[in-house]
Amino acid sequence: MGRMRYNEQLEDNGCDLFPDRTVCVVGNARTANDNPITHAYSHFFMTFVADIDTGLVVDVEASFTLPLTNRFVRSLFLGRPLDVVDEDLLRSVRERYLGSSQKAISVAYKDAVKKFVKAFRDDTKNE
Repeated sequence: MGRMRYNEQLEDNGCDLFPDRTVCVVGNARTANDNPITHAYSHFFMTFVADIDTGLVVDVEASFTLPLTNRFVRSLFLGRPLDVVDEDLLRSVRERYLGSSQKAISVAYKDAVKKFVKAFRDDTKNE
């Protein structure tokens, strides 16, 4: 039997793979000292996987302490843009996520948008 490519090995092991035209962007923020996230991770971060061409979020996870919180926040962000700050999304976070990390979610999202735009949408980098 011949050697397997690395991607084939991952697929055989049940790992999810993302298409070549996706990118992983990490947005960072601070949380309050009394927030459980601060005790577990020292700061708050959100990891976004986005389609480079469309700018849409295809997956997201954050440094929450509970899986349910991650699933809920993921449902807010999937299919939303990472190439521009989506004010409707931020409003949805304010209205629907009533946890102590609400502001940190918005800050981490804006940080990730800034990184994505700089890497893939900033025309001045080619001048």
